[in-house]
Amino acid sequence: MKIMNWLTMAALALPLAAAPALAQDYTLKVASSTANDVIQNWMDSFKAGIEEKSNGRIAVELYPANQLGQVPATIEGVAFGTIEVTVPASGFFVPMDPRFEVFDVPSLFNDLEHAQRVLADPEVAAHIAEYGNDRGMSPIAVFPHSPLAMLTIAGVPTIASLKGQRIRAVGPTALHIQPLTDLGALPTAMPLGEVMPGMQNKLVDGLMAGTSVYPALRFWDVAKDMTLLPNSYAFATAVASRDFMATLDDDLRALVRSEALVAAETANAWNIAAVDRGLDTWRENGGTVVEWTAEENQQYLDNIQKHLPSIIESNPTLGAEIDFFKAAAERLAQ
Repeated sequence: MKIMNWLTMAALALPLAAAPALAQDYTLKVASSTANDVIQNWMDSFKAGIEEKSNGRIAVELYPANQLGQVPATIEGVAFGTIEVTVPASGFFVPMDPRFEVFDVPSLFNDLEHAQRVLADPEVAAHIAEYGNDRGMSPIAVFPHSPLAMLTIAGVPTIASLKGQRIRAVGPTALHIQPLTDLGALPTAMPLGEVMPGMQNKLVDGLMAGTSVYPALRFWDVAKDMTLLPNSYAFATAVASRDFMATLDDDLRALVRSEALVAAETANAWNIAAVDRGLDTWRENGGTVVEWTAEENQQYLDNIQKHLPSIIESNPTLGAEIDFFKAAAERLAQ
């Protein structure tokens, strides 16, 4: 009887002992440079969806606020397969694939909701998913972060006041560098996490970023006057490691892609009001929101348009991408 009881107990224990090994087959780390914003919302939604629908086979770990390093380091990590997903501004991927530069073209979208609608479209998402594939990357979601704005210690109350100011651009893209240089600014590419200490130490005067970045990271401690840039948006780009995706079976690979888009839908819905809340928080902490005159806004856009032919000449892929997104934007304009 004792032998039978022992055998019965051992048989019952075997599945329990094996369960932990079967329950979690993969760990998926997600890195970002921001926190408490639409990217964080996307990360939280993505984690919840993946862990639930994979029945725990994929454990998702979130590392916001540069916990895994500055943006260039996390992009390199994704390219080499040491980080599974990173979610920086789209401009930082341009050196990896020049097609990403299309997200720096202003006036492609009518407003934030129009941009959300276009980027959530299945045809558009499938098109973007091809970017960077030959560099070890696989985009899984792109969504608008917030309207693009400029913040400097001295402020930019007029377009003329850009002259001589050292501005951190949103990624090392010609569409930001060349037009800003033409307006007399001194643009440079710099990871977001380095900008605030750079401003405090007078290495740079300010930066370009989505409006929601400034209150989320308490930039009111170093500067107060945020200037909105016309018809321009910052975009968050969730890119997965192709090496990691290749380790997944077909079902899990499809799940990662589908949940990335579901999470983008959730984050987009949250972000409509969050952008306004962020501006309110900015004002409540002593910040101001500046808008140029209509003439200055047009001057800014005309200056970018003037440089576009030479930029397209140096980046032949950009023209076709602009045409693709203009067609999609028109189709989804409502």
